[in-house]
Amino acid sequence: MAAIYAVYTSPNHPPIPNHLPTLIVTPHGQPANILYSYLHTNYNTENYLLTPSPQGDLCVAKMFPPRKEGSKGSASDPGHSAPSGSRVVRCEASRNLKWSIANTGVISPIYKLSLPAPDSPDLPLFQISKPNPNAAFWSMFYFAYAGHNIPPKRIEFGKIQKNPPGPNGGGTRISITGKTPEEKAVWQTLGEGNEDCVEWVVLCAALNLLDDEILKAAEKSAPPAPVSLRDPGPANAPRPGPGPASGPPPSHQGPPQQHPPPNNRPPPPQHSHSLPPGATGGRPPQGFPPNQPPPRGYTPQPGFGGPVPPQGYGPGQGPRQPPPMRTGMSPAPGPGQMPPAGYGGRPPQIQMPNTHGPPPPQGQAPPQAQRRF
Repeated sequence: MAAIYAVYTSPNHPPIPNHLPTLIVTPHGQPANILYSYLHTNYNTENYLLTPSPQGDLCVAKMFPPRKEGSKGSASDPGHSAPSGSRVVRCEASRNLKWSIANTGVISPIYKLSLPAPDSPDLPLFQISKPNPNAAFWSMFYFAYAGHNIPPKRIEFGKIQKNPPGPNGGGTRISITGKTPEEKAVWQTLGEGNEDCVEWVVLCAALNLLDDEILKAAEKSAPPAPVSLRDPGPANAPRPGPGPASGPPPSHQGPPQQHPPPNNRPPPPQHSHSLPPGATGGRPPQGFPPNQPPPRGYTPQPGFGGPVPPQGYGPGQGPRQPPPMRTGMSPAPGPGQMPPAGYGGRPPQIQMPNTHGPPPPQGQAPPQAQRRF
């Protein structure tokens, strides 16, 4: 018994995003006579072979292709998850029929259909492959076993190929030749009276093959990955260290700029006894001859003769306050000047030593004179 089918894209089912198109199976030369519809659901992981009836479409077979990497999943069928990289499609049909389609090819796809066996490896059923990778058709065949010592015989019973274009052409043709008794015997593969089950198995294998071909064609025609417009530069280029965003480095020659410190606190008052330009170091203590450096080992007290504190303070810090004054020892204002703001009353007059050295630094008291006994 020969049978020839044609497969087309369904004109009655609108495309669904992230799903393969719905296919229809018709008798060859009769595109309006729909025998089966092949519907993809759950992101192509649950596919149904439906046949029309007066009560509506009836499901005769169901296929579970492996989930592709990166595809969206669903919890509607958690029991049919496949391991990553699996190439086995599990199939179910009416009358408790179950089988699998495994793609074992390396250079060119080779689809092997098998029946599950409870206590032994799966029983081989059919096989679909190309005679060579460049062939324009696929061969469907099975192996006939005559005994343990006799090699199995390869029997080709059908082909899958493209239909030539024409009024009733186009699409893909699936043919079961049925010329010889061995070719006709394929209809009894699943037992007497189950010829329709054989038809479901053959059509599901052919439709799964077409799905793979559609995906391959889509991958080849996909646009290349977009090129980034940003040039990251050479991989080993040194990264610039932290520093000012722009502009030349600040100059260290001139006096520091007066900036308002944080917390809106006024800067320390400027006194008349500020250091003249170029003067460094502190005033030598009383008891040493003027215009001579202090003896070796002498260390000025903290805050005397040191550098000007840097402008700017850390977060939460106010300007550094002058060191505490000893009782009766406060800086005297210059002649004709008022005491600086922030000091209550006029400071007591003290006797300044008659020295010719430079006056003490700004905001600092002269060192205490040594007592002479």
